[in-house]
Amino acid sequence: MKNTLERLRHRIDVYAKADAETEFGEQSYDYAKLCSVWAEIVPSSGRENILPGKSVQAAVTHKITTRMGAIKEPRNDMYFMFKGQRYEVLYFMPHYKRNDLTEYHCKLVLETEDDYGRNEESIAGTADTEET
Repeated sequence: MKNTLERLRHRIDVYAKADAETEFGEQSYDYAKLCSVWAEIVPSSGRENILPGKSVQAAVTHKITTRMGAIKEPRNDMYFMFKGQRYEVLYFMPHYKRNDLTEYHCKLVLETEDDYGRNEESIAGTADTEET
């Protein structure tokens, strides 16, 4: 079995809900960066569903492992960022075998324009038409 330092090779950013106030003085919340930690990211499962209109819905889950004390107060309203990808925490629990690690089971969330089918050529094409 690999030791902990070899396994935790991804540097991820941790975000959680924080209290905020709107411009109208109302209470709200916004996500704020808590910290950056070393983690191991392993894909767990994935599936594709074909929806009406020939669209495809993909669902990918990952298991993210960190040291037990790396995130002081773990919560279900957190998410992780790694290389521009967002991983929403579904649930977390102590590692089944090692009590010095915590496992977070997460869902990969795709939210950029590129994820919705716009490619570089179509973006470049729209930029050319806007200039003329």
